[in-house]
Amino acid sequence: MSEDYYATLRGGQEIYIPSWPAKTQYKNMMQACKYLGEANIVAISTLDIPATVVAMMGSDDPNNTTDLVLHFIQQVRIDGEKIDNSKSEELGMTLIAELFTHVIHSQYADFFASGLAKDPSQSS
Repeated sequence: MSEDYYATLRGGQEIYIPSWPAKTQYKNMMQACKYLGEANIVAISTLDIPATVVAMMGSDDPNNTTDLVLHFIQQVRIDGEKIDNSKSEELGMTLIAELFTHVIHSQYADFFASGLAKDPSQSS
């Protein structure tokens, strides 16, 4: 997405996620796909929180996946405050999964919805 993102979490907190430059979007997308799988990232981009949880549980590299997820959620501002390493420890797994879902949605939903990301078998 080329615009900054605003949403309300299930618990009522307001969040803001700034748009990343294209180079950062592509680099981060490649990392997310590497650790969570391409199909999972596409599903997560539709604000599918259960897909986020399943993708995290199915990761073959829990250490790098955890670092990636925590890195992504540090882009979020909750009620105007940026999440840092110490604050992320207090959030809990459910909120972290919800925040990660919003970050993926905010950065990639438009890209995936454009039809550019599809199964290679669909292109013929």
